[in-house]
Amino acid sequence: MYTWEMKHWPEYTFDWEVGEFWTTKALAASQKILGAMAVVPDDLGSEARLDLMVSAAIETSAIEGEALNREDVRSSIKNHFLKPGDKVAVHDPVAAGISALILEVMDLYEEPLTLERMHHWSELVIPRVSSGPFAEAGFAGNVKAGRWRTHSDAMQIVSGPVHNPTIHFEAPPSDRVPAEMNMFMAWLNEGSGKLPGIARAAIAHAWFETIHPYEDGNGRVGRAIADVAVSQMLGQPLMMSLATVLSRHRKAYYQQLNQASKDTLDVTPWVNWFGERVVEALEGTISVIQYVVRKARFWDALNTDALNDRQIKLIRKMLGEDAQGFQEGINARKYQNLTRCSKATATRDLQDMVAQGVLAPIQSKGRYARYELVLG
Repeated sequence: MYTWEMKHWPEYTFDWEVGEFWTTKALAASQKILGAMAVVPDDLGSEARLDLMVSAAIETSAIEGEALNREDVRSSIKNHFLKPGDKVAVHDPVAAGISALILEVMDLYEEPLTLERMHHWSELVIPRVSSGPFAEAGFAGNVKAGRWRTHSDAMQIVSGPVHNPTIHFEAPPSDRVPAEMNMFMAWLNEGSGKLPGIARAAIAHAWFETIHPYEDGNGRVGRAIADVAVSQMLGQPLMMSLATVLSRHRKAYYQQLNQASKDTLDVTPWVNWFGERVVEALEGTISVIQYVVRKARFWDALNTDALNDRQIKLIRKMLGEDAQGFQEGINARKYQNLTRCSKATATRDLQDMVAQGVLAPIQSKGRYARYELVLG
Protein backbone atom coordinates (compact mmCIF):
# COMPACT_ATOMS: atom_id res chain seq x y z
CA MET A 1 0.00 0.00 0.00
CA TYR A 2 1.24 3.48 -0.85
CA THR A 3 1.50 5.92 2.04
CA TRP A 4 -1.01 8.33 0.48
CA GLU A 5 -3.60 5.53 0.63
CA MET A 6 -3.16 4.96 4.36
CA LYS A 7 -5.71 6.04 6.94
CA HIS A 8 -3.46 8.47 8.78
CA TRP A 9 -1.78 10.02 5.72
CA PRO A 10 0.17 12.30 5.87
CA GLU A 11 0.95 11.93 9.58
CA TYR A 12 4.62 10.96 9.21
CA THR A 13 6.47 9.64 12.25
CA PHE A 14 10.16 9.14 12.92
CA ASP A 15 12.62 8.47 15.72
CA TRP A 16 13.16 11.93 17.21
CA GLU A 17 16.68 11.05 18.39
CA VAL A 18 17.70 10.19 14.81
CA GLY A 19 16.43 13.54 13.57
CA GLU A 20 18.21 15.43 16.34
CA PHE A 21 21.45 13.47 15.85
CA TRP A 22 21.79 14.41 12.17
CA THR A 23 20.59 17.96 12.78
CA THR A 24 23.35 18.46 15.37
CA LYS A 25 25.93 16.96 12.99
CA ALA A 26 24.76 19.18 10.14
CA LEU A 27 24.86 22.36 12.22
CA ALA A 28 28.38 21.53 13.41
CA ALA A 29 29.55 20.97 9.83
CA SER A 30 27.91 24.25 8.82
CA GLN A 31 29.92 26.09 11.45
CA LYS A 32 33.11 24.61 10.01
CA ILE A 33 32.13 26.01 6.60
CA LEU A 34 31.68 29.47 8.10
CA GLY A 35 35.10 29.16 9.72
CA ALA A 36 36.72 28.05 6.46
CA MET A 37 35.09 30.86 4.46
CA ALA A 38 36.12 33.47 7.04
CA VAL A 39 39.81 33.07 6.19
CA VAL A 40 39.35 32.73 2.42
CA PRO A 41 39.82 35.86 0.24
CA ASP A 42 36.57 37.10 -1.31
CA ASP A 43 37.56 36.20 -4.86
CA LEU A 44 38.37 32.61 -3.89
CA GLY A 45 35.17 32.32 -1.88
CA SER A 46 33.22 33.44 -4.94
CA GLU A 47 35.04 30.89 -7.08
CA ALA A 48 34.17 28.12 -4.62
CA ARG A 49 30.50 29.15 -4.62
CA LEU A 50 30.45 29.21 -8.42
CA ASP A 51 31.99 25.74 -8.67
CA LEU A 52 29.44 24.38 -6.20
CA MET A 53 26.47 25.96 -7.99
CA VAL A 54 27.64 24.62 -11.35
CA SER A 55 27.91 21.12 -9.88
CA ALA A 56 24.46 21.45 -8.32
CA ALA A 57 22.82 22.33 -11.63
CA ILE A 58 24.60 19.58 -13.53
CA GLU A 59 24.02 16.84 -10.95
CA THR A 60 20.32 17.47 -10.27
CA SER A 61 19.81 17.05 -14.03
CA ALA A 62 22.12 14.04 -14.20
CA ILE A 63 19.96 12.23 -11.63
CA GLU A 64 17.15 12.43 -14.18
CA GLY A 65 19.45 11.17 -16.96
CA GLU A 66 19.94 14.59 -18.54
CA ALA A 67 23.50 15.67 -19.42
CA LEU A 68 24.16 19.42 -19.43
CA ASN A 69 27.12 21.25 -20.92
CA ARG A 70 29.27 22.57 -18.06
CA GLU A 71 30.21 25.72 -19.95
CA ASP A 72 26.54 26.60 -20.60
CA VAL A 73 25.72 26.11 -16.93
CA ARG A 74 28.73 28.12 -15.77
CA SER A 75 27.90 30.98 -18.14
CA SER A 76 24.25 30.96 -17.05
CA ILE A 77 25.22 31.31 -13.40
CA LYS A 78 27.92 33.92 -14.04
CA ASN A 79 25.45 35.98 -16.07
CA HIS A 80 23.42 36.43 -12.90
CA PHE A 81 26.24 38.53 -11.43
CA LEU A 82 27.21 40.47 -14.58
CA LYS A 83 25.97 43.75 -16.00
CA PRO A 84 23.67 43.39 -19.05
CA GLY A 85 26.42 44.40 -21.49
CA ASP A 86 28.82 41.80 -20.07
CA LYS A 87 26.51 38.78 -20.22
CA VAL A 88 27.31 35.95 -22.65
CA ALA A 89 24.83 34.04 -24.77
CA VAL A 90 23.62 30.69 -23.45
CA HIS A 91 22.07 28.51 -26.14
CA ASP A 92 20.70 25.71 -23.97
CA PRO A 93 17.40 26.72 -22.31
CA VAL A 94 17.57 23.70 -20.01
CA ALA A 95 20.98 24.79 -18.66
CA ALA A 96 19.73 28.36 -18.26
CA GLY A 97 16.57 27.20 -16.49
CA ILE A 98 18.14 24.85 -13.98
CA SER A 99 20.86 27.43 -13.26
CA ALA A 100 18.18 30.03 -12.53
CA LEU A 101 16.52 27.55 -10.16
CA ILE A 102 19.75 26.95 -8.23
CA LEU A 103 20.30 30.70 -7.87
CA GLU A 104 16.73 31.36 -6.77
CA VAL A 105 16.90 28.65 -4.12
CA MET A 106 20.02 30.27 -2.67
CA ASP A 107 18.65 33.82 -2.87
CA LEU A 108 15.13 33.22 -1.54
CA TYR A 109 15.49 30.30 0.87
CA GLU A 110 14.25 32.37 3.84
CA GLU A 111 10.91 33.18 2.22
CA PRO A 112 7.81 30.96 2.57
CA LEU A 113 7.24 28.50 -0.24
CA THR A 114 4.29 29.63 -2.35
CA LEU A 115 2.22 28.10 -5.10
CA GLU A 116 3.52 30.72 -7.54
CA ARG A 117 7.16 29.98 -6.75
CA MET A 118 6.76 26.23 -7.16
CA HIS A 119 5.03 26.71 -10.51
CA HIS A 120 7.85 29.05 -11.53
CA TRP A 121 10.40 26.39 -10.61
CA SER A 122 8.47 23.87 -12.69
CA GLU A 123 8.72 26.21 -15.68
CA LEU A 124 12.45 26.68 -15.11
CA VAL A 125 13.23 22.96 -15.16
CA ILE A 126 10.90 22.27 -18.11
CA PRO A 127 11.59 25.23 -20.45
CA ARG A 128 8.86 26.42 -22.78
CA VAL A 129 9.00 25.58 -26.47
CA SER A 130 9.17 28.70 -28.63
CA SER A 131 8.29 27.10 -31.95
CA GLY A 132 6.64 24.01 -33.41
CA PRO A 133 3.38 22.24 -32.56
CA PHE A 134 3.86 22.59 -28.78
CA ALA A 135 4.62 26.32 -28.74
CA GLU A 136 1.48 27.16 -26.75
CA ALA A 137 2.36 29.14 -23.63
CA GLY A 138 3.01 26.93 -20.65
CA PHE A 139 3.94 23.86 -22.66
CA ALA A 140 7.34 22.20 -22.91
CA GLY A 141 7.14 19.58 -25.62
CA ASN A 142 3.92 17.78 -24.72
CA VAL A 143 4.36 18.51 -21.00
CA LYS A 144 2.37 21.22 -19.25
CA ALA A 145 4.84 23.04 -17.03
CA GLY A 146 3.99 25.49 -14.29
CA ARG A 147 0.67 23.92 -13.31
CA TRP A 148 -0.50 20.85 -11.44
CA ARG A 149 -1.04 17.74 -13.49
CA THR A 150 -4.68 17.21 -14.54
CA HIS A 151 -4.61 14.07 -16.70
CA SER A 152 -6.89 11.20 -15.77
CA ASP A 153 -4.24 8.53 -16.39
CA ALA A 154 -2.39 7.21 -13.35
CA MET A 155 0.90 8.98 -12.55
CA GLN A 156 3.27 6.03 -12.34
CA ILE A 157 7.01 5.53 -12.11
CA VAL A 158 7.81 2.50 -14.23
CA SER A 159 10.73 0.66 -15.79
CA GLY A 160 11.18 -2.25 -18.14
CA PRO A 161 9.62 -3.05 -21.52
CA VAL A 162 6.44 -1.28 -22.61
CA HIS A 163 4.53 -4.55 -22.95
CA ASN A 164 5.47 -5.70 -19.44
CA PRO A 165 6.51 -2.71 -17.29
CA THR A 166 7.43 -2.83 -13.61
CA ILE A 167 5.46 -0.25 -11.61
CA HIS A 168 7.66 1.14 -8.84
CA PHE A 169 5.27 3.78 -7.59
CA GLU A 170 1.87 5.30 -8.28
CA ALA A 171 1.05 8.84 -7.10
CA PRO A 172 -2.35 10.11 -5.93
CA PRO A 173 -4.91 10.79 -8.70
CA SER A 174 -4.62 14.21 -10.34
CA ASP A 175 -7.91 15.46 -8.89
CA ARG A 176 -6.39 15.14 -5.40
CA VAL A 177 -3.25 17.15 -6.18
CA PRO A 178 -4.49 20.70 -5.38
CA ALA A 179 -5.77 19.73 -1.93
CA GLU A 180 -2.70 17.59 -1.23
CA MET A 181 -0.34 20.43 -2.15
CA ASN A 182 -2.27 22.96 -0.06
CA MET A 183 -1.86 20.65 2.93
CA PHE A 184 1.83 20.16 2.16
CA MET A 185 2.58 23.89 1.86
CA ALA A 186 0.68 24.69 5.05
CA TRP A 187 2.74 22.08 6.91
CA LEU A 188 6.05 23.27 5.44
CA ASN A 189 5.44 26.97 6.05
CA GLU A 190 3.56 26.83 9.36
CA GLY A 191 3.24 23.40 10.88
CA SER A 192 6.76 21.94 10.87
CA GLY A 193 8.90 24.54 12.66
CA LYS A 194 9.41 22.51 15.84
CA LEU A 195 10.77 19.42 14.08
CA PRO A 196 14.50 18.69 13.99
CA GLY A 197 15.71 20.41 10.83
CA ILE A 198 16.97 17.26 9.12
CA ALA A 199 13.69 15.42 9.75
CA ARG A 200 11.71 18.40 8.42
CA ALA A 201 13.77 18.52 5.20
CA ALA A 202 13.66 14.75 4.72
CA ILE A 203 9.89 14.60 5.20
CA ALA A 204 9.37 17.61 2.91
CA HIS A 205 11.24 15.88 0.10
CA ALA A 206 9.54 12.51 0.55
CA TRP A 207 6.09 14.09 0.90
CA PHE A 208 6.45 16.21 -2.25
CA GLU A 209 7.76 13.28 -4.30
CA THR A 210 4.89 11.11 -3.07
CA ILE A 211 2.33 13.63 -4.34
CA HIS A 212 4.29 14.05 -7.60
CA PRO A 213 2.19 17.09 -8.52
CA TYR A 214 3.66 17.91 -11.94
CA GLU A 215 3.67 16.01 -15.19
CA ASP A 216 7.47 16.21 -15.24
CA GLY A 217 10.32 17.81 -13.30
CA ASN A 218 9.14 16.59 -9.89
CA GLY A 219 12.59 15.32 -8.91
CA ARG A 220 14.36 18.62 -9.62
CA VAL A 221 11.68 20.71 -7.92
CA GLY A 222 11.58 18.30 -4.97
CA ARG A 223 15.34 18.52 -4.48
CA ALA A 224 15.10 22.31 -4.61
CA ILE A 225 12.51 22.14 -1.81
CA ALA A 226 14.87 19.92 0.19
CA ASP A 227 17.70 22.43 -0.34
CA VAL A 228 15.44 25.23 0.88
CA ALA A 229 14.47 23.28 4.01
CA VAL A 230 18.09 22.47 4.82
CA SER A 231 19.13 26.09 4.23
CA GLN A 232 16.38 27.26 6.58
CA MET A 233 17.71 24.88 9.22
CA LEU A 234 21.26 26.18 8.77
CA GLY A 235 20.26 29.84 8.55
CA GLN A 236 22.39 30.21 5.43
CA PRO A 237 22.28 28.98 1.81
CA LEU A 238 23.36 25.40 1.30
CA MET A 239 26.51 25.89 -0.78
CA MET A 240 26.74 22.31 -2.02
CA SER A 241 23.30 21.27 -3.24
CA LEU A 242 22.08 17.90 -2.02
CA ALA A 243 21.81 16.87 -5.67
CA THR A 244 25.61 16.84 -5.92
CA VAL A 245 25.72 14.12 -3.26
CA LEU A 246 22.49 12.33 -4.21
CA SER A 247 23.83 11.89 -7.74
CA ARG A 248 26.71 9.81 -6.32
CA HIS A 249 24.18 7.57 -4.57
CA ARG A 250 21.54 7.62 -7.30
CA LYS A 251 20.46 3.99 -6.98
CA ALA A 252 20.24 4.09 -3.18
CA TYR A 253 18.48 7.46 -3.37
CA TYR A 254 15.68 6.05 -5.49
CA GLN A 255 15.45 2.95 -3.32
CA GLN A 256 15.18 5.00 -0.13
CA LEU A 257 12.54 7.32 -1.58
CA ASN A 258 10.59 4.33 -2.84
CA GLN A 259 10.64 2.66 0.57
CA ALA A 260 9.53 5.92 2.22
CA SER A 261 6.42 5.97 0.01
CA LYS A 262 5.09 2.51 0.85
CA ASP A 263 3.55 0.49 3.68
CA THR A 264 4.37 2.73 6.65
CA LEU A 265 4.36 6.39 7.64
CA ASP A 266 7.37 5.78 9.91
CA VAL A 267 10.18 7.34 7.85
CA THR A 268 13.01 6.85 10.33
CA PRO A 269 15.20 4.93 7.81
CA TRP A 270 14.71 7.70 5.25
CA VAL A 271 15.48 10.45 7.79
CA ASN A 272 18.63 8.59 8.81
CA TRP A 273 19.81 8.11 5.22
CA PHE A 274 18.91 11.66 4.22
CA GLY A 275 20.72 13.12 7.24
CA GLU A 276 23.88 11.27 6.33
CA ARG A 277 23.71 12.72 2.81
CA VAL A 278 23.24 16.27 4.13
CA VAL A 279 26.34 15.97 6.31
CA GLU A 280 28.22 14.50 3.35
CA ALA A 281 27.24 17.55 1.29
CA LEU A 282 28.38 19.96 4.00
CA GLU A 283 31.71 18.18 4.45
CA GLY A 284 32.10 18.19 0.67
CA THR A 285 31.68 21.95 0.70
CA ILE A 286 34.66 22.26 3.02
CA SER A 287 36.71 20.07 0.65
CA VAL A 288 35.81 22.30 -2.32
CA ILE A 289 36.80 25.45 -0.40
CA GLN A 290 40.13 23.86 0.55
CA TYR A 291 40.71 22.78 -3.06
CA VAL A 292 40.10 26.29 -4.40
CA VAL A 293 42.58 27.72 -1.88
CA ARG A 294 45.20 25.09 -2.76
CA LYS A 295 44.69 25.81 -6.44
CA ALA A 296 45.25 29.55 -5.91
CA ARG A 297 48.40 28.94 -3.88
CA PHE A 298 49.65 26.59 -6.58
CA TRP A 299 49.32 29.29 -9.25
CA ASP A 300 50.98 31.85 -6.97
CA ALA A 301 53.98 29.59 -6.42
CA LEU A 302 54.26 28.34 -10.01
CA ASN A 303 57.26 29.55 -12.02
CA THR A 304 55.55 29.93 -15.39
CA ASP A 305 58.78 31.22 -16.98
CA ALA A 306 60.25 27.74 -16.60
CA LEU A 307 57.34 26.15 -18.48
CA ASN A 308 56.45 26.16 -22.17
CA ASP A 309 53.03 26.95 -23.63
CA ARG A 310 52.10 23.28 -23.90
CA GLN A 311 52.80 22.65 -20.24
CA ILE A 312 50.85 25.71 -19.13
CA LYS A 313 47.92 24.64 -21.32
CA LEU A 314 47.90 21.28 -19.55
CA ILE A 315 47.89 22.90 -16.11
CA ARG A 316 45.02 25.18 -17.06
CA LYS A 317 43.04 22.19 -18.28
CA MET A 318 43.75 20.13 -15.17
CA LEU A 319 42.72 22.98 -12.86
CA GLY A 320 39.91 24.42 -14.96
CA GLU A 321 36.46 23.34 -16.05
CA ASP A 322 37.89 20.12 -17.56
CA ALA A 323 39.38 18.99 -14.25
CA GLN A 324 37.06 15.98 -14.01
CA GLY A 325 38.61 14.60 -17.17
CA PHE A 326 41.94 14.32 -15.36
CA GLN A 327 40.82 12.45 -12.25
CA GLU A 328 43.01 9.53 -13.28
CA GLY A 329 45.90 11.82 -14.15
CA ILE A 330 47.66 12.63 -17.42
CA ASN A 331 49.71 10.30 -19.60
CA ALA A 332 51.83 10.88 -22.69
CA ARG A 333 49.10 9.88 -25.16
CA LYS A 334 46.55 12.22 -23.60
CA TYR A 335 49.15 14.99 -23.53
CA GLN A 336 49.85 14.42 -27.23
CA ASN A 337 46.16 14.74 -28.08
CA LEU A 338 45.78 17.85 -25.95
CA THR A 339 48.83 19.75 -27.21
CA ARG A 340 49.24 18.22 -30.72
CA CYS A 341 52.87 17.30 -30.12
CA SER A 342 54.95 14.20 -30.81
CA LYS A 343 55.28 11.30 -28.42
CA ALA A 344 58.90 12.20 -27.68
CA THR A 345 57.96 15.80 -26.91
CA ALA A 346 55.09 14.67 -24.68
CA THR A 347 57.38 12.37 -22.69
CA ARG A 348 60.01 15.09 -22.37
CA ASP A 349 57.51 17.75 -21.26
CA LEU A 350 55.94 15.50 -18.65
CA GLN A 351 59.30 14.40 -17.24
CA ASP A 352 60.39 18.04 -17.08
CA MET A 353 57.26 18.92 -15.07
CA VAL A 354 58.03 16.05 -12.68
CA ALA A 355 61.60 17.37 -12.27
CA GLN A 356 60.21 20.82 -11.44
CA GLY A 357 57.84 19.39 -8.85
CA VAL A 358 54.74 20.39 -10.81
CA LEU A 359 53.68 16.80 -11.50
CA ALA A 360 54.13 13.62 -9.50
CA PRO A 361 53.89 10.07 -10.89
CA ILE A 362 50.81 8.03 -10.05
CA GLN A 363 52.12 5.09 -12.03
CA SER A 364 55.61 5.37 -13.49
CA LYS A 365 56.11 2.28 -15.65
CA GLY A 366 56.70 2.79 -19.38
CA ARG A 367 53.72 3.56 -21.59
CA TYR A 368 51.37 3.23 -18.61
CA ALA A 369 53.01 6.13 -16.77
CA ARG A 370 50.48 8.65 -15.43
CA TYR A 371 50.95 11.85 -13.48
CA GLU A 372 48.97 14.19 -11.24
CA LEU A 373 49.45 17.82 -10.24
CA VAL A 374 51.23 18.51 -6.97
CA LEU A 375 48.87 20.96 -5.27
CA GLY A 376 50.42 20.59 -1.85
